Amino acid sequence: MICIKKITQQNRNCVFKLYQQIYSTNRNSAAFFEIMNKPSHIGFSGYVNNKLICFISAYHVLDEIDIIELCVAQKMRRQSIGFELVTYLQRHCIQNEIEKIFLDVAKNNIAAIGLYEKAGFNKVRVRKNYYKLGSFSIDAYGYCWNMKI
Repeated sequence: MICIKKITQQNRNCVFKLYQQIYSTNRNSAAFFEIMNKPSHIGFSGYVNNKLICFISAYHVLDEIDIIELCVAQKMRRQSIGFELVTYLQRHCIQNEIEKIFLDVAKNNIAAIGLYEKAGFNKVRVRKNYYKLGSFSIDAYGYCWNMKI
């Protein structure tokens, strides 16, 4: 059973370490924490047996949320954990009268696309060459979940 908690000052370092493990990136920690320190940032982290296994990070502006990151530890994937995080965020939106959630996903990320569509997100746009991966780029699909539908 997953235990979901709000991302706070106390667990941000652990969230960053999980992010680095998942993406094996040299992303600047200052940039990562700058995002999380913005007043509009909202995030939730998931734990199994007190071990951090996932998180979702987003911006909240007016009646909308934009998901920035959804990360699940490699060994915990394909167990509906990402779906639990997304539906937790949706319940948070309903309770706080936040009407829409937006996100972008690489068009080749079939697992993520399936997750978002299962959670009731609808494709609303295509962003050409949105993600840059070394010398090539890939399109992204923009998705929206609307509380009022």
